[in-house]
Amino acid sequence: MPLLSIRSQDFDRASRVDAFRNVVASMTRVDFIPDDRQHFNSETSIAVLPGVIIGHGRHSASRAIRTRSHAAECSDDVMFHIPLAGGGTISQIGGKEEVLRAGTVYVDPGDVPGTVRFGGQYMEGIYVSIPKAHLGMAEAGLQAVLRRSAPLTPQWRLFLNYARSLHAELPALAPEEAAQCVAHVQDLALMALGATREATEIAAGRGVRAARLKEVKRQIEQNLFSAELSAESVASRLGFSSRYLRALFEREGTSFRDYVASRRLACAYRMLSDPALQHLNIAQIAMDAGFGDLSWFNTRFKQTYGMTPRDARAGLA
Repeated sequence: MPLLSIRSQDFDRASRVDAFRNVVASMTRVDFIPDDRQHFNSETSIAVLPGVIIGHGRHSASRAIRTRSHAAECSDDVMFHIPLAGGGTISQIGGKEEVLRAGTVYVDPGDVPGTVRFGGQYMEGIYVSIPKAHLGMAEAGLQAVLRRSAPLTPQWRLFLNYARSLHAELPALAPEEAAQCVAHVQDLALMALGATREATEIAAGRGVRAARLKEVKRQIEQNLFSAELSAESVASRLGFSSRYLRALFEREGTSFRDYVASRRLACAYRMLSDPALQHLNIAQIAMDAGFGDLSWFNTRFKQTYGMTPRDARAGLA
């Protein structure tokens, strides 16, 4: 699925600021006012999904104003502003001015007028918008943080990291895969907002589990060829039990051992199919891919690809 990109540098220099402001105002219902029109720079990429909008933005010193007329055209989505670098402020009717900086989250009722001030050389952040209807089970927690800046708890960091990953990977996902991820983002928001016990169980059953499995798989990729890679080593690094880690894979219909083997086999297959690596014998490739037992490697390779490693290499001839 594609991302929507809005970049000031894509507009003609002579009319860059005004053209950019008109496009942004029509699409996001805010008015950008740069501190320095000549050197103004802004870029935003937006993932638009049913039930979640995720944006990544980087802006030079400027103000983004949501006027009363803009607010009247907005839905009742709740937007979570999470700065990544730089700093600024935000103020909305009904609240006081809040500082935006890395390590915090600001919860913005999207249909309320306000002003975001991007300060310094630039400010970079992630913005996640969720329809308020999806946050009903966390109503008390939501009301407690609306129009306020709060520290990122571990739950908020899970929310942020999953949203960033989804934003980055969206172009490679099929629509049905992306739709599945929407529920994960919503559930992680419920968890972070301190939802009811029922909602927390929902989040623990989907969003948090998905985020943790994604982190486990990232750790596997980083250590894929290491002889020390094990369920115990990964679980210890991430701070939970190996039993819980194995349960994550069982819910996916596989096992830690089989998942690691499939990833190593894929690497071995690519190496066997690479003409530049024909000088390596099959045993060396198996070892380089993380397999310590050549017989087991040969058996698993044939089970997976329907041919022996030698057959795969012969295909280059």
